[in-house]
Amino acid sequence: MKKHLVLACVSLLLLTVGAALGQTHAYLWDATNGPRDLGTLGGGSYAYAINDSGTVVGYYVPLDKFYAHGFIWTEATGMVDLGIPGGGDSTTASCVPTAINSAGNVVGYARQVDGTQVAFFWSPTGGFTTLGDFSSNAVNGNTAYAINDQDEVTGNLLVRMRSFIYHAYLWSPNMPHPRDLGVIDGQQYSVGNGINNLGRIVGGSLSTSDYLWQPMIWSKHLGMRFLGMVEGSVYAQARAINDAGQIIGIDQTGTADLPFYTDYYTGLKFLKGLGGNATYANAINQQGVIVGSANDTTEATYGVMWPTPSSKPEVLPILPQGINNLGQVVGYAAAQ
Repeated sequence: MKKHLVLACVSLLLLTVGAALGQTHAYLWDATNGPRDLGTLGGGSYAYAINDSGTVVGYYVPLDKFYAHGFIWTEATGMVDLGIPGGGDSTTASCVPTAINSAGNVVGYARQVDGTQVAFFWSPTGGFTTLGDFSSNAVNGNTAYAINDQDEVTGNLLVRMRSFIYHAYLWSPNMPHPRDLGVIDGQQYSVGNGINNLGRIVGGSLSTSDYLWQPMIWSKHLGMRFLGMVEGSVYAQARAINDAGQIIGIDQTGTADLPFYTDYYTGLKFLKGLGGNATYANAINQQGVIVGSANDTTEATYGVMWPTPSSKPEVLPILPQGINNLGQVVGYAAAQ
């Protein structure tokens, strides 16, 4: 079964983009200072997320390897390698941070030196904690995609030996084991892509009867339920949620990739694009500002920002992956 999870494919997509652009570097942008090249520790580098202290996480590709190594960047230290969960290094070991919270704790997914694929939690004081009882050759078998300010983590974990079945989960450092969030009735797969500070999780759920991913939301009181689908969609997942309950996601119609938005009061609707067939919403902050990318009518790709969900997209000089509550945006661009 092929899993069409956008976040799990990001690293391969970025490597492709980097090859097309030449040397690609992680960038930090804000409206006052413009784009800032964060450099690299090897080949191309890519920034995924930023907290309100301005700490950035992402990955770079070492010059002598194809696989990604994670980094953390601060104004004081510059870019520092996070290392490999479990220690050591090899030609196949990798580490991809995906999110950071206000305390500077980081989550992501990795391939250990022994070949085990794990989700991880990393803290500046405690280092790596790994999640996942089973492993597979697929990079998206065990993942951590999001963390909130209570150190609650979500992603997906394999739930059976010799079977590529994975479920969304909830975990924090004070829990002995991740909580399997299960699936919606009739479904077999689920994934958590985003979590807010109220513990609400958004992501997707899939049934092998039709192989159709549908966006879902989970809460401790109501469990897991569908967010709804636009008629004619062939794939959809929710990607992020803020504390106001504003949700963004991706919807594929078969002819176009479109970003959707919904909240407690608004039905699922598409964000405005630049006229092309591919537009993506990657992150939303607590003020409801959304960043992502969009193709124009010639299918050229631009980084964009939506100041509100009803706004026309504003073009940015980088391809954004994350935004904090101060309006600082991180992503990547061709090195200058």
